[in-house]
Amino acid sequence: MRGAEEADAVPPGAWLALAVAALGFVLVGFNSTATNIAFADINDTFDDVSATTVSWIAAGYFIASGAFLPLGGRLADRRGRKRIFLTGLALFSVSAVASAIAPSIWFLIAARVLQALAGALVVPASLTLALPAFPASRRTSAIGLWSAAGPLSAAIAPTLVAELLAVTSWRWVYFVTAPAAGLLLLLGLTVHESSVAQPEGHLDLFGAALATAGIALMVVAVSQSVEWGVTASVVIAAVGAGILVLFVRRTLAHPHPLLNLSLLRIREVWVANLANAFISVVALSIWLVWPLYLSQVWDYSTAGVGRGLTVGPVAAGLSVLVFSRLADQHGTRSFIRLGTALQFCSLLWAVVFLGPEPAYWTEFAPALVLFGVGWGMTTPLLNSLALSAVEERYWAETNAGFNTMRFVAAAIGTAGAIAIIGDPDRVDLAAAYDRTFLFFTVWIALAGVVVFLFLPSGAGIRRPAVTAPTASAPPARTSPPPRPSR
Repeated sequence: MRGAEEADAVPPGAWLALAVAALGFVLVGFNSTATNIAFADINDTFDDVSATTVSWIAAGYFIASGAFLPLGGRLADRRGRKRIFLTGLALFSVSAVASAIAPSIWFLIAARVLQALAGALVVPASLTLALPAFPASRRTSAIGLWSAAGPLSAAIAPTLVAELLAVTSWRWVYFVTAPAAGLLLLLGLTVHESSVAQPEGHLDLFGAALATAGIALMVVAVSQSVEWGVTASVVIAAVGAGILVLFVRRTLAHPHPLLNLSLLRIREVWVANLANAFISVVALSIWLVWPLYLSQVWDYSTAGVGRGLTVGPVAAGLSVLVFSRLADQHGTRSFIRLGTALQFCSLLWAVVFLGPEPAYWTEFAPALVLFGVGWGMTTPLLNSLALSAVEERYWAETNAGFNTMRFVAAAIGTAGAIAIIGDPDRVDLAAAYDRTFLFFTVWIALAGVVVFLFLPSGAGIRRPAVTAPTASAPPARTSPPPRPSR
């Protein structure tokens, strides 16, 4: 009994590493949410361009994040997680200043792409920098605490950004994160890093370019469908899909691919990533739709929008903390299913009850809380499920692949939502938002199909991890042999 307690004990240095990792995640998440809150003010500054173009400060960030995260994950596993984490923080500080001084919308979009690169170095390296210090029995909790940093940043950002915008411009939203990144970099220097393997070979950077081009074209096809017409969008989407097929073929043949697709042969990994992709079409882009709804339909002030959004991330953060700890004891399967169902109910509530007249506590807040609680029971636990199925040396790239799916899906969700909402001056604006929430509902329903039909029984309960997969051979499992799939 004493031996088991000692095996479950968490060394003090692990908590420091986790705190630094979580703060890095908070910093990246804060900028994403803050941009959504400042979206209307940015649009007013660059009033000579369309809302669709301005939306690329969010969509471009998501595309770049999706493209760069595999690179960040592989570099962290190859070159050292601490080194890549600190490099990302330094680049993040530079990109924050560049965003703040942007003289044009395209300069701002480019700066946001640079910020996405910085975040792609920070996010996969941050979690895997801390995770090896935790005993296996406490890693789901550690992942949950790290994941709670996302809702924490989303909870902090609306009110803080609203207060900043009330006294100054949106440029200070980016300025304030530059010194924060610098201070976190100094704190990160004190974190101890476990040994990391140094695989040989060159990464497939051309494959990364193919992936970026394919994803970008797919998002352009969705976002410009209204302005350019269906025919043009279908052609662009077809070209993008063709490029992505080339990317997959090259990845499968390359000896050192940027994205290790062989990991997807593991059932826990592909199920977690597929469900994560469907959920993330909604889970990130909806944080752009919520503030737009409050400001455009209910005519809330910027400060009112900030206060109105806070309850959702708070609910999500509490949900992550509670259910990640419970998942350590009971597994993730039931919680993931329940969380997906709650998100579905949240969006149905929005479709049925949200109307053109303001009714925050009876119409908006219930949808926000339901979605936050549901998200806290799904995305962090899906991430934990994927990581629990692979060896430690593949954690960074597995985490990067998981977050790549999140951001690529978010880019598609953002583009789709902006295309459906259209002109904010339209007469049927409330109905356009109803269609947007219905669009989101369909994606959550698809996630429900995945988690109810394919999630392995006993998912998330401690067991030996899968041994190292390679590009040429399917991953093998350590003893005991796998249970039959249901």
